Amino acid sequence: MTEIIQIRSISFDTSFLLKNNISIDTVIKMIAKDKIDCFITSTVISELEQLKIWGRIPSTVYKNAIKRYKKVHATVIDFRNRFLSNAFGRTCILSMEKHHGIKSEDIANDCNILISTLKNGIDLFLSEDYHFTSKITRKVINEVTNAACSEYHQMCGSKMYSIDTETFLEVYDYGKINMDIVKFRMKSIRKKEKLMDKEGNDKSV
Repeated sequence: MTEIIQIRSISFDTSFLLKNNISIDTVIKMIAKDKIDCFITSTVISELEQLKIWGRIPSTVYKNAIKRYKKVHATVIDFRNRFLSNAFGRTCILSMEKHHGIKSEDIANDCNILISTLKNGIDLFLSEDYHFTSKITRKVINEVTNAACSEYHQMCGSKMYSIDTETFLEVYDYGKINMDIVKFRMKSIRKKEKLMDKEGNDKSV
């Protein structure tokens, strides 16, 4: 029997908001039309601002990213308990290092984003980054939620999945997604570093 789930909430990664891909704007329009609750972490907002300030992305790309999340009226979320946030973040970093084989400094922000998203009980996370969409990252999510479960019950056995734009367009239908296809499309890809071009496209290898 096909597994279909109702999506109540969606959050966005920096890579999703920045990528030069018209399909992303199609996704934004679909989400806005179906009036799904949307969220964005304070870390993603900070990353966008820093990329603009450092000159790593042009102002046009930055403004388009802002326009995308504002079109769906995304609410800013954070993990305000710094002690637990740091503890869970450390668990995430160790898990990322173990499963993806990447350096902690390369995924500190990724873990901050992941922790805040999981803590707020988000159903679906849209990203163009294999640090999030890889099947390997399911192991990270499971280890983080197991470590956090006793403190935050909403993180127990999280059903949150992270998918890219192409997968979303294939599985989404009026607020519901086909989980059989989501699971089938996930690949066991390891990525050792993050590289982004001037247009906000991920060019990592």
